[in-house]
Amino acid sequence: MRKATINDYEMSVRISVQAFGMDEEDASVMESKTFADHTDMLMIVVNEETVGKLRISREEEGQAWIYGFSILPEYQGKGIGRQVLRQVIKEQSAAGYSVHLEVETKNEHALGLYESVGFKVVHTQDYYSYPC
Repeated sequence: MRKATINDYEMSVRISVQAFGMDEEDASVMESKTFADHTDMLMIVVNEETVGKLRISREEEGQAWIYGFSILPEYQGKGIGRQVLRQVIKEQSAAGYSVHLEVETKNEHALGLYESVGFKVVHTQDYYSYPC
């Protein structure tokens, strides 16, 4: 993993579109905000190729939150996500943070991954929209 730079913006949008099924315009808006805020965006690199991303936000209460964790579809199921999560957990725990994760609860494959590295569900929330 490496810290994202502004040069990673387009790849970050691509990952959001492909891994989360987002519309490109929505992904661009979201990534613009992400690059401007105070969270750490990390790019996941395998064999010198960017294959995913995640954000880590450290809270004053001693919590580290993982957001936007995503791997390009063609790299999923190869153990990359598991290795990344284990590394993040190890690093954040060593720094004195408890580690938490925000995740889409309808993604059974992802939920299985998170549970396999030790995450437990503590709260779920559904989001709804009202069509105009």
